[in-house]
Amino acid sequence: MLRFMRENTGSWLIKIILGLIIVVFIFLGMGSLGKNRADQVANINDIPITMDEYNRSYQSTVEQIKQRFGGNISDELLKMFQVKKQAMDRLIEERLIASEADRLDIQVTDKELQDSLISIPAFQKDGAFDIQTYRRVLTANRLVPSTFETMQRQTLRQAKVTDLILNSVKVSDLEAREWYIQNNSEVAVDYVKFAQTSYPVDPDESKIKEYYDKNKENYKSEPQLKVQYIGFISDSYKSKVIITPESIKSYYDGNSDEFSTPEEVEASHILIKVDEKASAELVEKAKKEADEIYKKAVAGEDFAVLAKQYSQDPSAKDNNGYLGKFSRNRMIKPFEEKAFSMKAGEISEPVRTQFGWHIIQVKSKTEASKKTLAESTPQIKEKLLADESKNLAYNAAGEAFDAIVDGDSLERAAQLTEHKVVEVGPFTMKGPDKDPEFKQDVDTANKNSVSSSNGAFPNGQEFAMEAFKLPLKEISDVIEVGNNYYIIKPIEKKEPVVLAFDEAKDKVIANLKSELQSQETKKAAESFLAALKKDGKIADADEFINSAKEKGFDVKSTPLFKKDGNIADIGSEPEIASAAFKLSEKNRLVSEVIKSSDGSYYVIAFKEKKIPDEAVIKENIESVKKQLVNTKQGAVYASWIEQLKSKSKIEIKEGLIDS
Repeated sequence: MLRFMRENTGSWLIKIILGLIIVVFIFLGMGSLGKNRADQVANINDIPITMDEYNRSYQSTVEQIKQRFGGNISDELLKMFQVKKQAMDRLIEERLIASEADRLDIQVTDKELQDSLISIPAFQKDGAFDIQTYRRVLTANRLVPSTFETMQRQTLRQAKVTDLILNSVKVSDLEAREWYIQNNSEVAVDYVKFAQTSYPVDPDESKIKEYYDKNKENYKSEPQLKVQYIGFISDSYKSKVIITPESIKSYYDGNSDEFSTPEEVEASHILIKVDEKASAELVEKAKKEADEIYKKAVAGEDFAVLAKQYSQDPSAKDNNGYLGKFSRNRMIKPFEEKAFSMKAGEISEPVRTQFGWHIIQVKSKTEASKKTLAESTPQIKEKLLADESKNLAYNAAGEAFDAIVDGDSLERAAQLTEHKVVEVGPFTMKGPDKDPEFKQDVDTANKNSVSSSNGAFPNGQEFAMEAFKLPLKEISDVIEVGNNYYIIKPIEKKEPVVLAFDEAKDKVIANLKSELQSQETKKAAESFLAALKKDGKIADADEFINSAKEKGFDVKSTPLFKKDGNIADIGSEPEIASAAFKLSEKNRLVSEVIKSSDGSYYVIAFKEKKIPDEAVIKENIESVKKQLVNTKQGAVYASWIEQLKSKSKIEIKEGLIDS
């Protein structure tokens, strides 16, 4: 990226704006690759979506997940988030909304377009729109003003359509009040747990065989695949990369944040909540409570213990009020100003923010520092080497794919790029086995041969996941796996077959035991519950406890918990929480046993319930209304999109987004 971009993309806001530019770029399918490879992967009301558009949307979705969860994301996480489906849905929605804008004849005036452009921080210098900055940012993203302005106009049109749908969503005070009470009330229960481990079973051979015969279809071998591929391994291009002192210095100058450690404060806090719009009386009441805690802290009482006992920050019970280390612009202004003005070891008097009164304890302070160019050079060199070698690998893969598009065979494409075709497999979805010869295979320029290998390489499972999606005998597009690129051709596939009894026996025994144990555990829990019901209504908590103990069961009690919170010693169990909140003084006992995520069964009885104070409810009404409006808007938007889809002709290439 240009040095200008490096110098002007330090803030998170500008990065988001540039990200939006790229997303629009993806949606409109503009760019050299899109022109050269207009292979359609979907069709929305006769408007095509190309493979290049889809690939860019996919990469954009992956980048968003990386920003949320850190740089490295596993195949399992990608699968869980259905990234391929998200990428396609994004493109489909864009097409449908654009069509609605056309149908409704939504227009964007030149003035509206101009106002939107001058408000984008990425195009500003010293807080004002700057034409030179505008042109440089677009140039860095391979755009010209006319193209970007067309894209921006289209984005504004679509925003207008969306606003028409969402602006009608309203939430009343009564609805917000009921929601707040429901989600902030707390309940406690007494319970008896029936664990599977308390009910061992030992099925004989005949039952095991009978279970296998009834469930044969559940015991199949994994599908296997054999492929040919050309591998473009980024590490093999490192010898071709030249990193000059000038490029190292340019990167250092343009990415100074990477080598700087800002001033940091390590702190804990105790929060006494009070809404920023609360009455003076409520503010003063909260202040007095905070003052009392402050006196205890400066008198020498353990700050962590005080935080756990008094802080109304939801996370305080887990982390004792500890906030960790933070730099400037990470906390709200009054809190930040106070924390950075304090010395290590100091405790502040209560500080007012929009959330309430904070008592701050500064544990340590770190002064700002910056590595020198010499200190940073090894790190920069490694980064530039990795980036450039990956670019070279991608370019080579693109050349090979262009040759295939022009009609060349996989072997000929490999020869033209001084690579070779490697055959690997059969392998399962776990990926090919390791092979020390792999690097030699892909690096050897044996130009027109097909070698055999039973091996693989890093990210073998991801490679297998991509390979299994491809149609047999068809050559793939360029596929990125880790830091490498591949063109893959599946040549042979073995479908799953039912395993013989001896091969499946261990799994059969484990499954049968689990099933039988679950049945016995449930039977014991239901028998206990039936006996309680037979004895009549449970009048109070003591009666439940005594009845259970008489029958030889261990009774435990939970502390108060919220509907969506963890239950102490039980964990996150939505079924148990849901049943608990249906209980009351008049209806103390559950109607049926509850199965937990670990296979145990529970019988629970009402102990106590606590609802929020009326003053607290009033303080939170406005923030709840905003939250509910956002939630409702999301539901309305999703419903609207589904309606548009139901009226549209949507065709997606078979196998493209399958998990």
